[in-house]
Amino acid sequence: MKALSGLAVMVGAFAGSAMAVPQWMSMGGIWESSFGGYMVTVDPAKAGKITKFRYKGLDVIQPGADQGAFFWPAPQYIWDWPPPESYTNSTYNASLEASTGTMVLVGPPDPTTKLRVTKRFSFDSVANSFVLTYTTTNTATDSARHFAPWEISRGFRNSLLFFPKATKFKFVGPKTDLPLALDDSLGWYKDDSTQNGQKFFRDGGEGWLAQLKDSLLFVKTIPDVDSTRFAPRESDIEGYAEGNFIENEVLGPWTAIQPGDSLVWTVRWSCAILPKTANLQVGSADLKSAARQLAKSATASAKPRAGKARAFSGTRPLVDARGRLLPKSDRLLKSGDLGVLPLR
Repeated sequence: MKALSGLAVMVGAFAGSAMAVPQWMSMGGIWESSFGGYMVTVDPAKAGKITKFRYKGLDVIQPGADQGAFFWPAPQYIWDWPPPESYTNSTYNASLEASTGTMVLVGPPDPTTKLRVTKRFSFDSVANSFVLTYTTTNTATDSARHFAPWEISRGFRNSLLFFPKATKFKFVGPKTDLPLALDDSLGWYKDDSTQNGQKFFRDGGEGWLAQLKDSLLFVKTIPDVDSTRFAPRESDIEGYAEGNFIENEVLGPWTAIQPGDSLVWTVRWSCAILPKTANLQVGSADLKSAARQLAKSATASAKPRAGKARAFSGTRPLVDARGRLLPKSDRLLKSGDLGVLPLR
């Protein structure tokens, strides 16, 4: 284990048991699993929402059916408010892939957008992370659907959000810009519970967004998105504050999905409890290095290993993590990458 800036974070703690398969249990229609210090609860009746996510006994996100973590298609202005029932309150068909310990939840087609969402939740024992793969299928028969994948989790007030920046991109929409405490090579938002109904939109530079509550560090890792591929009125890193929660939001690229095709997008969640000696203040080098260690571990684990790449046949090409077409010679959908594949 390598220490960065005097701070070391334990990652890959379960590499020795890489073949272990997580077990899921169902009680009253609610599914739950524990693995590698994590505990996750999923409610299929709430569009497969994650209603609880804990690390070593600590809540990472706000628990509850009206909080938790969920998936929407972006941009929001297409469907305005509230979100379509298909992404919030519809019942998803839940099944378990016992050989891999993967929970699969399949939603109904949305009558307005014609998009169907399938969620796959699993654990990566090598990186000790939770893996969330979203497949969004265009069920329409008449035309392509343009959208970007969007994952939102609700955290606690008085938390810190921070992320590396690629450009000075800043979108100010109908909601006034949520002020950052520090805006240098990283963006730092320190919540103090006074901001309500405000949001920031920024261009993430390394494909990760971190959240800190007390000493609990939570990092989401995504394929980085070029600012030219942002969904209209959106970005790839966003934060929102209202009431008793803040939102930690990551998005994929704005992509046209042809009838019958699907967009596959993966987010990886990693956590660590930082030592008492760590500097937990805004701009801290300890926080930067700890978050980057978690992101690096998740990214390294996501890279394809020999025999692990999956190939999908189809007449339409794949796109890479920035939404660019891949050449015919490189039509492999690798773990952690973004791709378009035929409906099956």
